[in-house]
Amino acid sequence: MISAVLPFRDWSLERLETCITCLRRHSPISEIIIVDFGSAERLTAVPGCRIVRVEADRWCLSEANNIGIAEAKNDVILKIDADVQLLIGDDALGVLAETVATGRVAFCVLQATDFQYENGQPSRKRLRASWGEGGCNLFNRADVLDIGGFDTRYFDYGGEDNDLCQRLRRYGKRVDIHLSDKVLHERHPQSHVQVRGRFTDSHKKALLAERSIFRQRPFRFSNYQRADVFGPAITVAIATTDRPNRTEHLAYCLDGLAAQTVQNFEVLICDNGSSKSARLEQSALRKSFPMLDIHLHSLDAPSIPKARNLITDHARGFYIAVHDDDDFSLPTRFEEQLECMAKQDGAHGCHSSWIEFDEENGRLTSYLGQVRDINQIWRRRGKVTLHSSGFYRRDVLARVRYDESLTLGSDYDLNIRMLLTGLEVPHTGKFHCLRRLHGSSVSSNGAVTQRDVSDRTNRAYRYFLGERFLAAARDEEEKSVWVSGYPTMREMLAFLPAGFGDFRIDLDLEAALALGFDPVFGATGDDGSCQFEGLDFLPAFQGYGNNTKLVMRSSQSLTAGDMLEKLPAFRELRGIDVVSNVELSKHPTMQSLEALSVDRAQRRVISRRYGDMAAALEALPTSLLAAGLGQLEFFAVNEPAEGVHVLLGAFDTVADLEYALSVANSGASGDFMAVTNKGRRGGYHGA
Repeated sequence: MISAVLPFRDWSLERLETCITCLRRHSPISEIIIVDFGSAERLTAVPGCRIVRVEADRWCLSEANNIGIAEAKNDVILKIDADVQLLIGDDALGVLAETVATGRVAFCVLQATDFQYENGQPSRKRLRASWGEGGCNLFNRADVLDIGGFDTRYFDYGGEDNDLCQRLRRYGKRVDIHLSDKVLHERHPQSHVQVRGRFTDSHKKALLAERSIFRQRPFRFSNYQRADVFGPAITVAIATTDRPNRTEHLAYCLDGLAAQTVQNFEVLICDNGSSKSARLEQSALRKSFPMLDIHLHSLDAPSIPKARNLITDHARGFYIAVHDDDDFSLPTRFEEQLECMAKQDGAHGCHSSWIEFDEENGRLTSYLGQVRDINQIWRRRGKVTLHSSGFYRRDVLARVRYDESLTLGSDYDLNIRMLLTGLEVPHTGKFHCLRRLHGSSVSSNGAVTQRDVSDRTNRAYRYFLGERFLAAARDEEEKSVWVSGYPTMREMLAFLPAGFGDFRIDLDLEAALALGFDPVFGATGDDGSCQFEGLDFLPAFQGYGNNTKLVMRSSQSLTAGDMLEKLPAFRELRGIDVVSNVELSKHPTMQSLEALSVDRAQRRVISRRYGDMAAALEALPTSLLAAGLGQLEFFAVNEPAEGVHVLLGAFDTVADLEYALSVANSGASGDFMAVTNKGRRGGYHGA
């Protein structure tokens, strides 16, 4: 059976009655829904019709269509405008409805013929264009619900039907047209419906250029209440099981989801094999995180691939964002992954770069990932992708399912099969996830097994594909991922667990001087110390090679949470950096002076060689402070065993160079000289 949907706002009641009279004659149409979209005069009862009244300040045809879709009781919907007369026979209409109901066609355009009344009789008929006129069409309700309905950004007439057809085609659905002279469209003067800010052709072209399939906000302008009829944009898929610190880790994970800049998602959690006494409670989770739409499922026996497939089967979102219960998503993850899908024509999903933080040693490690191309994966070593950064269309995961015969490594196997199937999974070019490493994680406890599974998977697929395919893969040009937006240490502090890590604050020379510290000679103040906000600062060196800079570093180590509390006191200062003790414990390789590359005509002041950096600092004259030490850069460019040189800045003019040299040599030692590359690129030469 068919549900007829008729959008209406302040139209001609005579044309409306003519349209409805035609619809009443068709036996396949079991209900007629009139969507009264904020008419100035409310529609009264119309025999044989159900009126759905909403309040709206402006007309939006797309939203009126969506309301009718939400209210319809049948699987097949006939959307018809009030100025259209449907005169085709019941047999033809029934055949069309069957093709739509069975899924052979998702959307059928009923081609209309224009006419107008002259002396009370139809005349001057003209066949309308056949590429998607929206006056009368028949479509599958479930398919249109899947992709978010009509795009409500098309608030005027025209464009919304073409957009829907394009998205259905990208979704893999068939769009057809029924040629007939039995669908008549009455030409009439322009409706007096008030539409503020009409679309121009450029607006429509810009929207039609968007390559994504799903549209958010099906109800944008009215007070319609049943917004839950359309599914969310995203389902977040979390598989979890009882283990030490699960409650803390899951709360950290859900905090990240609550902070997303896009909130059009549901959270599906599968308690994977936990004992009944240790299982999560949906009511408790919803109480702790009232801003999240959380749904809980469970499995009696643990199986990661079964848990993932169970979530896919119950998901309502168009996309599924894979997530682990101990990881954290940066606030812009969903927003930027949706943007990636909108830009990539034919993409079936996307993935992102990530940062791992190790609870045991406090180490932070970033991974760019690789291009997810079957040829690239088998020719390059290293981590390709983080599965919990994956973002896929739900229909993809419903067809290319996790292999439930695998105990571990089902995510890697899924990745390989996606690529062999020809699915496109581009990289977003962004960092989106923080991955927690801890003693009870699957990666820690099953690392050897996971490697064995991935090795066996690679060998099996290589054998299946044959040497000729592998040789062709090796000959392909290597592709690399270009990533932007790498988060700084200060930015990551807000996302790391409060008790994680050991961090220190570095002040550059300008910031140190602003606080009254003496970066060269150490102490200041009556008590002979460099203190600010309860932290002691001592001279230290940041970086390595020809980028080693003199800084003032806090002597106390702080956790991520404590550091966040301290940093606001430094907001007025420039040149503040946060460093990790783990990074400071590394032994950097310093470059030789001859390896220093300089730009054309660059001029510097350089010291003689000192035994170590401490000796170099002792030789610096106090007059450097008065000259503005914060504007001068310090570099150590030799191996410490061979001694250290100190370079002061880079000077554009000879006058600046001579002034800096005179200040540097105002002390007793006079150890500095001017150097230049004499207009060439390369190493330094004496001036």
